[in-house]
Amino acid sequence: MAFDSLFRPGTIGNLTVRNRVVKSPNTTATCNPDGTVSQRTVNHYRRLGEGGTGLVMVEYTYVDDDASKSIHGQPGASNQNHVPGLGWLADEVRSTGAAIGLQLVHAGRQRFLGTSPMKSASSSSWDVAEMPFGVVPTPLTVDEIAGVVRNFGEAAARAYAARFNLVEIHAGHGYMITNFLSPHTNDRTDEYGGSFENRARILLEIIESVRAHVPRSFPLSVRLSVSDYEPDGIVIDETVELCRLLEQHGVDVIHASGGHHAKQEWEASSWYMPRQPHRWGWEKIKPAVSIPVIASGSLVTPEIADDILSSGSADFVSLGRAMLADPDWANKAREGRQLEIVPCIRCNDGCLERGLDQKRSVGCTVNPEVAEEGRFPLGTAPAAKRVAVAGGGPAGLRAAAALHDRGHTVVLFEPGELGGALNHAVGSAVKQDLAGLREHLVHEVTRRGIEVRPVAADAASVTDGFDEVVVATGAPQRAFDGPVAEAALVLGPGDISARREDLAGRRVVVVGGGFQGCESALRLAELPGTTVLVLERGEHLMRGDEVKYDVLVLPGRLAEAGVEVRTGSGVVAVEEKGVRVRGADGAEQAVEADAVVLALGREPSTGTLADEVGKAGVPVATIGSAAVPGRVYDALHTAYFTARLI
Repeated sequence: MAFDSLFRPGTIGNLTVRNRVVKSPNTTATCNPDGTVSQRTVNHYRRLGEGGTGLVMVEYTYVDDDASKSIHGQPGASNQNHVPGLGWLADEVRSTGAAIGLQLVHAGRQRFLGTSPMKSASSSSWDVAEMPFGVVPTPLTVDEIAGVVRNFGEAAARAYAARFNLVEIHAGHGYMITNFLSPHTNDRTDEYGGSFENRARILLEIIESVRAHVPRSFPLSVRLSVSDYEPDGIVIDETVELCRLLEQHGVDVIHASGGHHAKQEWEASSWYMPRQPHRWGWEKIKPAVSIPVIASGSLVTPEIADDILSSGSADFVSLGRAMLADPDWANKAREGRQLEIVPCIRCNDGCLERGLDQKRSVGCTVNPEVAEEGRFPLGTAPAAKRVAVAGGGPAGLRAAAALHDRGHTVVLFEPGELGGALNHAVGSAVKQDLAGLREHLVHEVTRRGIEVRPVAADAASVTDGFDEVVVATGAPQRAFDGPVAEAALVLGPGDISARREDLAGRRVVVVGGGFQGCESALRLAELPGTTVLVLERGEHLMRGDEVKYDVLVLPGRLAEAGVEVRTGSGVVAVEEKGVRVRGADGAEQAVEADAVVLALGREPSTGTLADEVGKAGVPVATIGSAAVPGRVYDALHTAYFTARLI
């Protein structure tokens, strides 16, 4: 068996779990408006159980009908009407052999419904939650705290009645309990504020309430942030002491994560953050307690997860977005098929930007079926065809594999290296997730034995003996509109990986402060001794169609990496020894550089291949950036949904 440490049975209280792999409780927003479970909810979680997960944790569930609900489509455990659906969900997941847990939460200041009341430890507000609707938190009174404590206990009793295997209290990620625990959000002066003992009081009272409402044999978990990563927030010494107290009060397992919504880069860490960022924290907790510790946060790969367990770093591993990307993560890892795992690229695009943030259910860039399990299968085509795919980038690779799985004979035309626009990620630490996606997509084409012709597609080649054609030739790089000295070293973003040795220790100017320019600058900043300057003609970085989590955090990451940024600086010429820049006042100056990277984004394709194929009478579809310049999400989704119609 591959990754033996992952697939040994584990114990939480008196519950034996078939392996050490936990599905972290990601929000899906698939429940009915009244908080009852829907068929989509059941399908999603049952699919995770079928994928081999040991313990499936159901997303945060509100405990009362006052202020604890956080988001649309959220499950509830606030009254008896929720119990039948929760029981249905529990039975369906348990039928797969997986254990199932229910996470309970009070929203606190992270109530995103836009309605009052918003109740927290104090009036400390978070502008992202406040600005859209003007709702600010009001401090919970002592009497209201007593009610919340009771509500958690009663909700736990409903989870027990629904035959969940365990219940978890969400005491992390910026929700109500964290609002009390963190000095950053708790400025109370009563018995629930000030000292660590006072700030921890509400959580301990909730634990006592839960223990009073369910049998002692019913396992109890607490999920917490090792730190909220605020300068005046939760410190690890307090977290360790809190875990000792939780064990004394009857908690059976600690589920260790980190961050809160205002520090989203730590809570749902993006591609530019290190993997397993909270390991330093749970490794301080583990020796302080005798109960198991679940490690959580960008564990992503079986290699990372297995190392955590085999090294004794933690007792279980919890994966969230990685299992949205591939619900079969556990089965594939157990069978040694790790390259077949569809990797999470930590883009926060499908799940957050285009999913929950749009008041939709959760989505996924690399898994078009998430939250719609069983509704859009590839299936088998009614008639097998010969299909030509032009282009071996992400869209072409995904389409080729999907078309093959539908029973078609596929020929992929790609004159260069398979991977297309993903090839820029190879060798870069900050793009390791995207490099993993490239490796996976290439592997999927290779293992299916799909024919790859190392030539550029033209109308003659893709219409000769083919029934249909898919054009996935990408979009060209936007051209620089000024003079370029012939002797200058001028590169595109895709050239950086291959020229790493040439660029190390050099002065490099990046022209363009959009997403492409910023991520190029981060990759360059990894090179030893390289000095990087980003020049942007506008007044701000990233004012295009970027994921907002990148917009909020990338400028700070550039500063940490030592990248200099100059806005209001339009490059008018590339010279032999640098660039000529025109400032907002119209004055020009020369900026010296050894190399120039033109990162101006992509522009719509002017290719005529699709038109020529259509004129030849062969059905043709254009996907990915060849249709409209976009992100990885667009490439993979258009590939999948186009392929299933051929």
